[in-house]
Amino acid sequence: MNLISIIEQYQQDFYAKYDSRITHNQKKALGAMLSCRTERYGKMQLKCQSCDHEEYSFHSCGHRSCHNCQHHETSRWLDRQNQKILPVDYFMVTFTLPFELRSLAWHNQKEVYQALFSSAISTLKTFGVNDKNLGADIGGTAVLHTHSRRLDYHPHVHIIIPGGCLNRKRKQYH
Repeated sequence: MNLISIIEQYQQDFYAKYDSRITHNQKKALGAMLSCRTERYGKMQLKCQSCDHEEYSFHSCGHRSCHNCQHHETSRWLDRQNQKILPVDYFMVTFTLPFELRSLAWHNQKEVYQALFSSAISTLKTFGVNDKNLGADIGGTAVLHTHSRRLDYHPHVHIIIPGGCLNRKRKQYH
């Protein structure tokens, strides 16, 4: 069973349960995926010059959330990221927005998400600089998740941090 089959099978139940909780952009993404590589986005004619065989191929939606369209781009991005990996252990740190602020976040997503990212990164950098054993800059990669696995609105940031840091004063890597 592929993702489109799952969306088609459970779409009505999903909207019945979560319609008031999902954003316009999320609905747009589902619609794009359902219409990807269908007549909605048009088609192109492919013709073999040797044997005159013709086929038609539907255009893809190009939506950034579509697994059909973005698989190639995702694979390329992963390859680029793997080339940057340091030969150290990595750790994941999670910063979660308190339940009491979720309603505020829902109505002010851009501002609250920016504040969540900013405070999470600032906190980690402060720990790295202030620690008497580190005293160095730490880096990482941060990802925002807006929902839990149960699709509850639950904004949180995951940050992947390498098990090392850069000490610019000593010009060394710990």
